[in-house]
Amino acid sequence: MIGNPRRWAPLLAGLVLLAGCGTGDPGTSSARDGGDGDGGAVPAAGAVANCGVDVPVQRPERVVAMFQNGIEAVLALGAGDRLVGAAYLDNPIPAQLDADFRPENYWPEEYPSREEVLRVAPDLVVSGFTGAFTREGLGTRAELGAAGARTFLFSAYCPDVDGGNQQSIRATDVSFAAVERDLTDLGRLLGAPDRAARVVDGMRATLDEVARRLDGVTGRPRVAMLNSPGSTGELRVFGTGDVATTIIEAAGGRQAFDTVAGRQRTVSLEGVVAARPDVIVIPACCGRDVGPEGAEPLAERLRNDPALATVPAIRDGRVFTTTFAEVSPGIRNADAVAALARRLHPDRFGG
Repeated sequence: MIGNPRRWAPLLAGLVLLAGCGTGDPGTSSARDGGDGDGGAVPAAGAVANCGVDVPVQRPERVVAMFQNGIEAVLALGAGDRLVGAAYLDNPIPAQLDADFRPENYWPEEYPSREEVLRVAPDLVVSGFTGAFTREGLGTRAELGAAGARTFLFSAYCPDVDGGNQQSIRATDVSFAAVERDLTDLGRLLGAPDRAARVVDGMRATLDEVARRLDGVTGRPRVAMLNSPGSTGELRVFGTGDVATTIIEAAGGRQAFDTVAGRQRTVSLEGVVAARPDVIVIPACCGRDVGPEGAEPLAERLRNDPALATVPAIRDGRVFTTTFAEVSPGIRNADAVAALARRLHPDRFGG
């Protein structure tokens, strides 16, 4: 999932706001009150406020990107030619970006060590998830800053202390506004503000079109987004502290597990029966060649489990697959909304 769930299940966590972090080392600042994410934070002049860290705006020449959403954002913002390292693709890269994915170093399975990353001398490390900037990962943001590498983290995963893991993720900001803000800020850091504006405008246009088609919809199906990472067989639900909930609601659905906070929480079969989802969506992961079909084994398991026979989604044949990349905060979220809306309300889309 976050990269590879078999190795990094501990990174799966709730989305957050940052209360503050930093030590005063290069690339860090002290905590500030900033509202949702960093939306209200006031960065130093010539810097972007990102999870309590003031990141100087200076065009990087050597970029390392971690996780699918971080990699795709860097590519979409036109910095593929500066990508000297990348780690963990969960799914295929969109066709229009795939030709630009030519990193000097790619770590597909084993998470790179801090030494491996610093060896390629990045001046900016972009991560789509929290785990890159822990001592178990690449080191804290302060440590990387002291080594000459500025850092950027998608604000949905800000820890409340620099280097914090999932246990330090508490409050949430899972709005599309936060995703747009991240792409805009990253565009500034990469020296591509105009390109970022085009990406954001395109996402907004898609969301506006979906909203127009769904205007007046009253029947909103209950949607559960589930996966089963690793080999344990346990089910996990994408709860209210995840951008998946924002996608579900924008697509004209309701979160079936509306009392489950956080990103991924273990759920029993009894819990699925009690939630009575009308639709189940299963994101596929993990690997550059793993498309939606990668989630079919779990889909079949759920369809054929007698314990779930009374669940409306199972009974009515409304179990669908998607990719983890679509439901991670990033450039694909608007398209994910459009795709789900067509499944939930086909009559509004000529289906």
